[in-house]
Amino acid sequence: MRICHVGLNHKTAPVELRERLAVPEQDIAGILQSQIAQPAIREASLLSTCNRVEMTVVTHDPDAAIALIHEWFADKAQMSLDQVCPHLYSHTTNDAVKHLYAVASGLDSLVLGEPQIFGQVKASYEQALSAGTAGHILHRLYQSTFAAAKRARSETAIGKQSVNISSCAVELAKRIFDDLTGKTVMLIGAGEMAELAARHLRGNGCSNILVANRTLTRAQNLAIEFEGHALTLDQLPDYLDAADIIISSTGANTYVLLPDVVQQAMEKRGGSPMFLVDIAVPRDIDPRIGDIAGAYVYDIDDLQQVVQGNRENREKESKQARELLAQEEKAFLLWLKSLESVPLIRTIQQQVESMRQDELTKAQRYLKGLDKTQTEAVERLSKALMKRFLHPSLRTLKSLPDDMEGDLLMGAARKLFDAEIKAVENQKESDEHTSG
Repeated sequence: MRICHVGLNHKTAPVELRERLAVPEQDIAGILQSQIAQPAIREASLLSTCNRVEMTVVTHDPDAAIALIHEWFADKAQMSLDQVCPHLYSHTTNDAVKHLYAVASGLDSLVLGEPQIFGQVKASYEQALSAGTAGHILHRLYQSTFAAAKRARSETAIGKQSVNISSCAVELAKRIFDDLTGKTVMLIGAGEMAELAARHLRGNGCSNILVANRTLTRAQNLAIEFEGHALTLDQLPDYLDAADIIISSTGANTYVLLPDVVQQAMEKRGGSPMFLVDIAVPRDIDPRIGDIAGAYVYDIDDLQQVVQGNRENREKESKQARELLAQEEKAFLLWLKSLESVPLIRTIQQQVESMRQDELTKAQRYLKGLDKTQTEAVERLSKALMKRFLHPSLRTLKSLPDDMEGDLLMGAARKLFDAEIKAVENQKESDEHTSG
């Protein structure tokens, strides 16, 4: 069995493509179940965030599995393979594990070390469990991933600074306005990103906070916490002109802010500039709004310039974190490699046991007259000889190196013990048991 990891992120694909591929939570189970219905894919999970869409699968045929996932990406984006594939990365086993560990630890994030991604990776695993597409191998992989990420965050300073997408959006606003004191802010959306933004804004002097959300109750809860004012999305046109800064982070599949509404608000503002930051994927703010005089629109990819300054301060901690992750990766890969030898070991043991019993049956013709104690002694002797004969070979198979040498030793063992066919059959049985 091999692990494959295929996806794209903020480094390989623009927001225009990422928003085409963003997957609503309610669609994930169906997508995963359709993937494991393919003969080449045994287990599957899917991670979809504002900065990445990635699928992790367990397969006996990496080439076939990767090709199937590439097709899914192309179909989801409604683009050709030639258009999508240049933006995709595909990792197998060692590299796949390394990448997932880095993602969960925040080392592959737009904001290096940001903490939110850990919860998003955990949610992707739980979704796979609910969909029935995470089996024995993915379960072990994710438990190992979570342990590794926790070590990276607790044993290094990678996550000690409170830096995230929301704080970077506020930092960008400070560059535009210099001083945020007295500015009126409108948060569109009332989720975690909006709450984080509100904390940073209040810390930078913003006392007037408006919270607009599809559900008024959620908007009210956030507004009360920050002494702001709550409104529904339908009320946006009535309040938009009051906002100097707009930060939007909803889960909508269509634009929440359109040019005509902003144009009317800008006319009411009499030319006073409006700063709009869209940290949602799919995007909330129609990019055409940027053509309106005085309206300055930024999306999540525009935060790169802000992030770079924070990244330079964290690279030293990143190196130390990767060294810790490498230790956890090695342990997991050794376990994964051992799974490949389990069916072969079982086959060898069964074959040698069968030979032992055959030879013991033949020998009993010449050992007539033995009492029960003597018969049991012969039985113990034959078993002891069998175990002693097998021990060096089985010990080697249980601790195979995860490289070409390990593959060569597996092949040699199959030939020497004439175990090829039975090992394959046992592997199929093991896979079916695991997936069940």
